[in-house]
Amino acid sequence: MNKINKVAIFGLARSGKSALRLANSKGIRTFVVNQGEVSSWFSNTEGLVEREDCYSEDEASEVFTQVDFIVLSPGIPREHKSLKLALSQGVPVISEIEFAYRFFSHIPVIAITGTNGKTTTTTMITQALEKLGKRVFCGGNIGIPYSDIALVNENIDYAVIEVSSFQLESIEEFHPRVALILNVFPNHTERYSDVESYARAKNNIYKNMNEKDLLIIGKENPFLHMIETHALKSYFSIDSLRDFENSFDFSKAHLKGKHNEANFLATKLTLDFLQLGGQESFQHFIEKFTGVEHRLEFVKEYQGLRIYNDAKSTNSLATVTAIKAFEEPIYLIIGGKLRNESDKLLPDLLPYKEKIRKIFLIGEVTDRLFLELGSEFDVEKSYEVKKVLQYAKDHKLVGDLIFSPAHPSFDQFKSFVHRGECFKNWVNEIF
Repeated sequence: MNKINKVAIFGLARSGKSALRLANSKGIRTFVVNQGEVSSWFSNTEGLVEREDCYSEDEASEVFTQVDFIVLSPGIPREHKSLKLALSQGVPVISEIEFAYRFFSHIPVIAITGTNGKTTTTTMITQALEKLGKRVFCGGNIGIPYSDIALVNENIDYAVIEVSSFQLESIEEFHPRVALILNVFPNHTERYSDVESYARAKNNIYKNMNEKDLLIIGKENPFLHMIETHALKSYFSIDSLRDFENSFDFSKAHLKGKHNEANFLATKLTLDFLQLGGQESFQHFIEKFTGVEHRLEFVKEYQGLRIYNDAKSTNSLATVTAIKAFEEPIYLIIGGKLRNESDKLLPDLLPYKEKIRKIFLIGEVTDRLFLELGSEFDVEKSYEVKKVLQYAKDHKLVGDLIFSPAHPSFDQFKSFVHRGECFKNWVNEIF
């Protein structure tokens, strides 16, 4: 790698601050550009940069032309007006994952992208590798920026990185050993003029891969014809899992649903390519993996009642996905803050009427949902999550109790994370 003398970091959100820490650790002269007056955000630089090296967006054009490259936060498009002059003069604009890779390319990368399922699959692969005794850095779009790998004071065997289309727009050398494109559905219409542009950005993941690497591709992708790579290719599909299901016993899995079985398959394909693990160890992993926090996460079983935390569900689509994951009828906890007056839940839930034994209502929308759903479902006004859990224990409910609110959390909680943490704490307290 050529010596880097000066870098500009554009955007001081989580990945930008991580890139700043990495640059500081390498002794690189760094300039920071962020939205708003410098005085309003300078304290967030954590003392890693001098005040005179910080600029507002309006002041940035000149400094951008004086650096070796610009590290762009994923929330900022390459078309931003402050970048025009630098781009016209050939200054490289790279993402934070590209920046980190240039210092840590010696650590094999497993990169995961897709519209849905990225975080679950990233977590799955990480934990599967750890169960096999590997030392793993897990980061990227999952919450811990890739550049934070610089803070790890031990040897790492693999870097498992969740990557978004925004991050992949600005890579040059980033080269995964294994890459996964799980699926592609229309998304991020605020950034892309058409879904083909979104798919092309995701396809950048294999830009530098070769015949010694593996690209794992989900068939839930209408743009398979756009994929052109020298890497080895392996396909999987939610609709074609029979052979995989016959190889393992999923009745013992905490994670439910065909979509999660497909994630397990993608994980197994990764391990097989790396020549790690076997049939018995992967069966054990299937039985032990409890999922990602707040995403249909298994919490506890108590006297025949299995309790799941899907607190991340803030809309009906997420809740329907949770319902579809279960074969037997379920008990459902829904409710929260009203998003808008036109919200209707009944049309989305009605096709699953036979699957829902009882609905417990919580939060601000309790009375409203009771009027909407009461004529079609067995509905209980609970208002508070703790009351639902106490009811479940007192009435000795047996089966699956799913907390999948389908509404925002801000009536009773600070966030969906807070909502999920409270739910799990109350489950452990009451049961």
